[in-house]
Amino acid sequence: MLVNRSFVIYQDDFFKPDDQIPIDPTTQFANWDCPEALDFQRLAETIDYIQTHGALPAGYTSNEVSNTHDGSSLVATIDPWRHRVPSDDVDDEGDAVIWLIVDGFMLLSDPTITDRLDYRFFVTASYATLKRRREERQGYHTLEGYWVDPPGYFDAIVWPEFLKAHRHIPGPHQLQNGDNNGGGGCERLVLIDTDVLTIPQVLDTVVDALWP
Repeated sequence: MLVNRSFVIYQDDFFKPDDQIPIDPTTQFANWDCPEALDFQRLAETIDYIQTHGALPAGYTSNEVSNTHDGSSLVATIDPWRHRVPSDDVDDEGDAVIWLIVDGFMLLSDPTITDRLDYRFFVTASYATLKRRREERQGYHTLEGYWVDPPGYFDAIVWPEFLKAHRHIPGPHQLQNGDNNGGGGCERLVLIDTDVLTIPQVLDTVVDALWP
């Protein structure tokens, strides 16, 4: 199976230092939800290293594992889908496939990252659902401290930046914004609308895409 042959890296671990996060000129909020807050180059280098060496870079640590994710008790186990995963997962040369899972809210906004991904899953929802989930979250561990969204942060910062970064991606956000043409789109994209799909249905969708 995939034991000891998979890695997970989180884009949230590639935020710039706190004093380099852009300040929104209108609200004076620190803007953690714009591309300029992230170190895409370091993320790309980390992806390249794992793809080349089949291991995490020396000294790699994750802040993300320190954060509390409400609702994590709802996550399903993979057991019902285990029979769908081939036990001899190898590439064309017969080498064991190593799976790298990259999690992040801006992965589809930068071509240098998107082009490194063999499969692209866009997990999304409507404005109302995304706002509720964000505002129910606790704070976040940053490189140098702890961040809690101030009141009104979702509508002032998060939602406008989300629309700007994903104007080329189809999904429920396009309908909310009065634009359902999906822009230019994204190749090999699997849309996962969590307003419509249950967690087991999401797993069905992912497994069907990886092992059709």
